[in-house]
Amino acid sequence: MPNFTAAELTTICLNVFQKWNIPPIEAEIVTRSMVDANRVGHDSHGVIHLPKYVSELEEGVIQPGALVETLHESASIAMLNGNWGFGPVIATHAVEVAIQKAERTDISSIAVSRCNEVGRLGGYACLAADAEMIALLMANDHGGGTCVAPHGGIEGRLSTNPIACAVPVAGQDPIVLDMSTSVVASGRIRVKQHRNEALPHGWLIDAEGESTTNADDFYGVPPAALLPFGGAVSEHKGFGLSVIVDILSGALTGAGCSQGEDARVGNGLFVLVINVASFREFPGFSIEIERFIRYLKSAKRAAGIDTIRVPGERSWEEQRKREREGIPIDTETWAHIQALL
Repeated sequence: MPNFTAAELTTICLNVFQKWNIPPIEAEIVTRSMVDANRVGHDSHGVIHLPKYVSELEEGVIQPGALVETLHESASIAMLNGNWGFGPVIATHAVEVAIQKAERTDISSIAVSRCNEVGRLGGYACLAADAEMIALLMANDHGGGTCVAPHGGIEGRLSTNPIACAVPVAGQDPIVLDMSTSVVASGRIRVKQHRNEALPHGWLIDAEGESTTNADDFYGVPPAALLPFGGAVSEHKGFGLSVIVDILSGALTGAGCSQGEDARVGNGLFVLVINVASFREFPGFSIEIERFIRYLKSAKRAAGIDTIRVPGERSWEEQRKREREGIPIDTETWAHIQALL
């Protein structure tokens, strides 16, 4: 499995986009989204997507240079139409607008439709954390991409419906919750397939409702379905959260809730940003978060556990490791990327 530095992956992606005459600022945003995902260990949202971007450019699915249109807005909210441009470009713009509005109105909300896949949500949430604000993001698949079974069902009816939240802490990496409401993100199945690895039991059920560990079943006819997170005992909780995410990122944005194969796959996106300074001075807020983290970590640990980690901490540790040792890219993904060079 070849290893690369972040700089090397960045150059590779930018060279591919240059062949397609993608505006440099858009190429940089999309590349940063992918490479940052690889840096923190979210390989399912990393450069594995580069061949997909090229395929979508060939098919006209992605419209480079598309104007992000404001349908209507107030001081604290905006409804945006991405006009099917690059998802990371649209999502970055949406969060930047949310930050600007929250500076003036304390809390802001942005709803986005007609947006291609944005990638890893946590990266956008961190943009707000860098501005000493709290961000909450949710996305569905714009009504398509129904690969997750509802609780009690054996056919896909929901997308993976991710949710992310970033909380700033002075002088430290932000706390970052970045999760799908399915048991795993669908991209992790592609990663396992590329590595010829069996899936763990509990990820997929086949068309008969039986557990399967074969990644190929997810792409078969009829396709296997992902399960909501929570496992056999409490998957109803993951299902319930997924329904709420679909409503906020589908119904509220106008992108549409999950509805089947006729819907165009993309991302409906809901962004909420909270200006911490509107509630209390940021240093005092940060001190309380630090105290809270210390208290959590002071709990007696289970056998074999070296430390208690708060949300996002594993990813920041993985980023530092990959900065030292390089970013591993599976052989099949690298072969697909080489074909684009």
